[in-house]
Amino acid sequence: MIKKIFWGKVFGVGALVGVLCIVQLLDAQDASKIMWRVHHRPKWRDMHAFMTLEIISPNGNKRIRKMESWSKTDPKTDETKMLILFLEPADIKGTKFLLHEHKNRDDDMWIYIPAIRKAKRIAASGKAGPFMGSDFSNYDIGGGEYEDWSYKLLKEENYDGAPCWVIEAIAKNKKVVKKSGYSKMIKWVRKDNYMVVRTDCYDRSGELFKRILTNKMEQIAGIWFETEMTAVKLENNRKSIMKFEKIQVNIGLPDRMFSLRALE
Repeated sequence: MIKKIFWGKVFGVGALVGVLCIVQLLDAQDASKIMWRVHHRPKWRDMHAFMTLEIISPNGNKRIRKMESWSKTDPKTDETKMLILFLEPADIKGTKFLLHEHKNRDDDMWIYIPAIRKAKRIAASGKAGPFMGSDFSNYDIGGGEYEDWSYKLLKEENYDGAPCWVIEAIAKNKKVVKKSGYSKMIKWVRKDNYMVVRTDCYDRSGELFKRILTNKMEQIAGIWFETEMTAVKLENNRKSIMKFEKIQVNIGLPDRMFSLRALE
């Protein structure tokens, strides 16, 4: 009788551990599939838009920057090139930011400064730095690579009235942490359109320090866009708001627009 009880307990624990392992594996697979869908939503071949960046200090002071942007995605590699031209204020007018995204190596980034009439390369480590002094990083603007993160489904819940998956993304290695500035992210993904509506960002030491919210989204030519986003630094409540207007898609932008020569 004692033996039966003993082996029953052992078998029960072993079965429970096995079930938990299977559940964790399925969660990881499901989370990876969900995030694959997020990164591979229907996309534009190219896009033109106007952007407004509002930087709000903890005491309420505001700085506003206006930009014009062009993007183009290679359908074969799914790599994107992006050019941003700063229009206002006067002290940064004519500044340009150029990004060449790469799947299998570090992205190329340059900034053109009118005062010196020269483009300067931004180091890969600079991708974690702030985008033009805002609370968005260069990594946030350029987007991240799906392959850099390990995913786990934490739970399902409604967010802002919409059913969402809550997914944890953990950096696969120190190189990803250095490039992104994040050790992990927790993302709220809408079930109906695979749009990320909230991202909690954890710094290199694992502390929650920033939250990125999608305030508005719009479907244009069958493609979903984040048309207003807010990044908030949680330690001091400093925030930046990015708005996109007059979006045009699939207008046939030439590759030469995104060359270093054209930048200068």
